[in-house]
Amino acid sequence: MSLLSWNCRALGNPKTVQVLVDMVHAKRPNILFLAETFAGTNKLHSVRTKMGYSGLFCVNNDGHSGSLALLWKDGTSVSIQSYSKHHIDAIICLSPDDSEWRFTGYYGVPKRHRRQESWSLLRQLSSRCSLPWVVMGDFNDIMHLNEKRGGNPQPVRLIRGFCEAVEESGLKDFAFEGYQYTWERCKGSPNWVEAKLDRILISDSWGDLFSNARASSITTPKSDHMSLHLQILPPPMPSPRIRHRFENLWLRDAHCWEIMIESWSKSHGQNRPLWKSNLDLG
Repeated sequence: MSLLSWNCRALGNPKTVQVLVDMVHAKRPNILFLAETFAGTNKLHSVRTKMGYSGLFCVNNDGHSGSLALLWKDGTSVSIQSYSKHHIDAIICLSPDDSEWRFTGYYGVPKRHRRQESWSLLRQLSSRCSLPWVVMGDFNDIMHLNEKRGGNPQPVRLIRGFCEAVEESGLKDFAFEGYQYTWERCKGSPNWVEAKLDRILISDSWGDLFSNARASSITTPKSDHMSLHLQILPPPMPSPRIRHRFENLWLRDAHCWEIMIESWSKSHGQNRPLWKSNLDLG
């Protein structure tokens, strides 16, 4: 079981669609969240068919923002709870015998003067449901100064505002392996900027439910964003108990018998001799 999130920066380009199809075939995510698809419902249904998904929910693009899509595999129960230009919220159940949990695909408001809207949305979503919760997507925010390289430093007020919203929403950052700067601009030039805009947030209860989960970033061409892949691994199988059996054949070897006498004396003391009456030494 796995989830994949990517700000694909427009699916109108056939090469971008092929990158997405190849990535899905390689990682096989049960749930796929896409931001900035710039694609209508008909286009997304065509892409869904190519990737082999049975479910699709999309928020149509409005100008140059808000085009989101959530896709899922057959056998995965997805119940959409709410949506907007900046999120899709759903309750997930992997099978009838599994616990329900909550997934939110998130796309933060890009404009700095409107970041408060993103933080308010996160707080509002946190109050709507108490199920174990995971949030993935492009937040357009960072949590630490060192999560951005190049360009002007991120204003401290924006970092503080985002961190407070995350904490007040009962969420925490979920670390992922791989390259940490998930977005870039003007690569290879003096104006090159990188930042960790894409991330995964989880509640404590989600972390407890999926304690073996792990995540990684994936380099993806045709977009200025990397994708994030979150794997939900099954709990480790308990090691089989090894039973040590005594073999009567050992008693036919005088050296083995001496070892047994010595070991018994060390563990039980000299005053408690090894019982011999029923032993056939041959």
